[in-house]
Amino acid sequence: MLSDMLDRLQENNLQGQENNLQGLEGLLHSYQDATTTGDGEDQAAAEAAIADFFVDQGIGVKQSSRLLWDYHWARALAGKIPNRREHGAKLRSLLDRGAQILGRFAAVARDFASRSGHEVARLSQFEEQAKAFPLWVEECLARWEMLDCPRQPLNRERIARSQAAYERGECEDVADVIARLEQGGPFMKE
Repeated sequence: MLSDMLDRLQENNLQGQENNLQGLEGLLHSYQDATTTGDGEDQAAAEAAIADFFVDQGIGVKQSSRLLWDYHWARALAGKIPNRREHGAKLRSLLDRGAQILGRFAAVARDFASRSGHEVARLSQFEEQAKAFPLWVEECLARWEMLDCPRQPLNRERIARSQAAYERGECEDVADVIARLEQGGPFMKE
């Protein structure tokens, strides 16, 4: 049915994402063998354009990785992924490879930008994003693993006591709690 078709489309998307990453890795290998020919300003302009290309491609990898995560996270939350552990391992593989490619693209772009002597738009921002991306991947996958943790049952009696205390005015303003924490104070009022 339609849900089966969506699953097949998504599996194709995962495979396409992996193939895309393999193609970009091939591009990096060809960079290592490439030499730019030309003289002076032409060579510098070509090197700056190549740096800009790697920045653009890296931003594309980052965006598609985030979209891939968002899609799978929404499906997992909806209970539409039967084998989350296996699916999570494949997702980890794709996101980890994306993180590696982002780091490599940032380094290649910086190398070409340095050789050109020109400033490359968005390069510094992209380098920061590439550096932070592996941490984002780890945070996402830690959330993924928490899906299999059992939830604590609601304590309805405690909820009723809290609601009654709130209605009696026995509560503290959130701004006061935050101010106390910023001052290095305890979470609970003493």
